Amino acid sequence: MDGAHDPNFDLHGFAQRAREAMFPEKITAFAQRIGLPQATVSKLMSGGSVAGPRIDIVARVASGLGVSIDWLVSGTGDGPQGDEVVRIPRYDVQLAAGAGAWNEGRQAVEDIPLTVRFLEQQFGRRSASGLAFVTARGDSMEPTITDRGLVLIDQNVTELFDDVFAFVLAGEARVKRFRVLTDGVTLMSDNADYPSETISGAEMKRLQIIGQVLGVMQRI
Repeated sequence: MDGAHDPNFDLHGFAQRAREAMFPEKITAFAQRIGLPQATVSKLMSGGSVAGPRIDIVARVASGLGVSIDWLVSGTGDGPQGDEVVRIPRYDVQLAAGAGAWNEGRQAVEDIPLTVRFLEQQFGRRSASGLAFVTARGDSMEPTITDRGLVLIDQNVTELFDDVFAFVLAGEARVKRFRVLTDGVTLMSDNADYPSETISGAEMKRLQIIGQVLGVMQRI
């Protein structure tokens, strides 16, 4: 590139690598941080340009992402912070705050990349083993979990204690805040408009724990 637009620029690869390096930061915040119009950054991240971006814009984006221009343009060189990247599967399951399903036939629809550094800082994990993303639907857990938020679940943690868990009850995959009782649990919503419900005794056999909810991230 010579400062003009390059028609042979790999727009799709550039956009995919840029999105991976930027996640989970939102486009609005990233554009403001590097001093570019949000519309420009959105077009770059979508691969929707008709020709390659100017070299000065590529340099500014690379600097803001903490990656080399070579990596951003071609996939070679130094990637995100030179840090190890793990990929966590996102399943085509919706956790309600409404209704959903969880079964052995679920399929991973994409892998979401996170650096080990981010995973450890945010969630206290260095390994992606047992972790999974699913999409939340509805507003019963707002403001903690937003509608369409990506919920990160640790499927290794199924022993109940007072926290937020994903679970299946009566064929529905849901996410609620648990309060453990002597002979059962109370399922609570963070949205005060939704009443709590208590499960105890024989009803506990209908409860299948998917895993502990570690956090939630909104899609860009």
